Amino acid sequence: MTNAEPELTPFPWHRKCPFQPPEEYAQLRPETPIAKVGLRTGREAYVVTSYEHVRKLLTEPNASSDRGHEGFPYYIDIPPQFRTEGSFIGWDPPKHTVYRRMAAVSGEFTKQRVRAMLPRIEQIVDERIDEMLRQGPPCDLVTALALPVPLTIVCEILGIPHQDHDYLHDRTDKLFGGKSSAEVRMAAITELNGYLAELLERKLKEPGEDLISRIVVRFHEAGLYDSRELVNLVRLLLNGGHETSAAMIAIGTMTLLEHPDQLEKLKNDWSLAPNAVEELLRYLTPGDLASSRVALADIDAGPVTIKEGEGMIICGGAANRDPETFPEPDKFDITRPNARNHVAFGYGVHHCIGAEIARVELTVVLTKLFQRIPDIKLAKPWNELQYKDGAVMYGVYEMPVTW
Repeated sequence: MTNAEPELTPFPWHRKCPFQPPEEYAQLRPETPIAKVGLRTGREAYVVTSYEHVRKLLTEPNASSDRGHEGFPYYIDIPPQFRTEGSFIGWDPPKHTVYRRMAAVSGEFTKQRVRAMLPRIEQIVDERIDEMLRQGPPCDLVTALALPVPLTIVCEILGIPHQDHDYLHDRTDKLFGGKSSAEVRMAAITELNGYLAELLERKLKEPGEDLISRIVVRFHEAGLYDSRELVNLVRLLLNGGHETSAAMIAIGTMTLLEHPDQLEKLKNDWSLAPNAVEELLRYLTPGDLASSRVALADIDAGPVTIKEGEGMIICGGAANRDPETFPEPDKFDITRPNARNHVAFGYGVHHCIGAEIARVELTVVLTKLFQRIPDIKLAKPWNELQYKDGAVMYGVYEMPVTW
């Protein structure tokens, strides 16, 4: 293993189109699947691009999620709060295990509970499509459908008032947007934390039937109530509960429209929808840049030894295009037999807690959208749109459609 070639630009690299990961992944993977590269923040870290090594390092006990660690590889400008306000996504076991279990106390994230939520999810989707049809084309699919569906669902689960949804998304978008400065991120996290702190206090005094109420009561009864840590936990659930799904609904729709043979196959057999969603998750992987780690001790990673204190950026999008695991990885195929083996939701103890909700949301949205508006199409070519390139969560800012 040698260091990355000098012609590589600082990480993160750009997608030339929304349907393909950065070309540097394929350049590195065959010979240097764990390559040390320069980051835009001026530091260095290992970038992991093979499926085998991504899964191995995501389950490596000495590969820590501790965002407060000096060696944690930030590739965007961050305020100090990013190191200290991360909740269980930025912790390791055993503390991670305790808080993750407490966050899932009411079972909202189990398959059984998600199936019980299906009628309400379908109702929310139908209401948004009704509004699209009422207003008529053209419309922005992001603001009309992709964003409000998962945001409404997660806020209803958490118990966040409907009138606050836009305010919360605006702060979330500033937190994770690739164009935000450290100062903008700091203002956004401060405002969001203030809002959530007040909400938690109200829920503790007058608990309801929502998830936030159950969480604060459970932590209080266990003697673990800490306003700062619970604010971080709820913010994590809020952000994670809509950012991935919103990105996937928009660019997933775009991908199907740009692959008419696959869309026609889906329209001819709607039972393919769940597997189509898995293939979209593999093919697009909007959370490609969401998993980073730092070595707590020397790690024998096969081609290299990652030294204690060195950072790793574990690229799920690169793993999901590894030809050793997914033959013809750049081909979009909704009948791909092993599509569900993707790592778009992470892997190991940090596997996305809301993965099942996201799967159902995507399946319902894409099925209903193409059934109810079968002639929907892009109102502007995909290559004229603006994308969240370099952000923690890849997506499109707006996506005009017509029919």
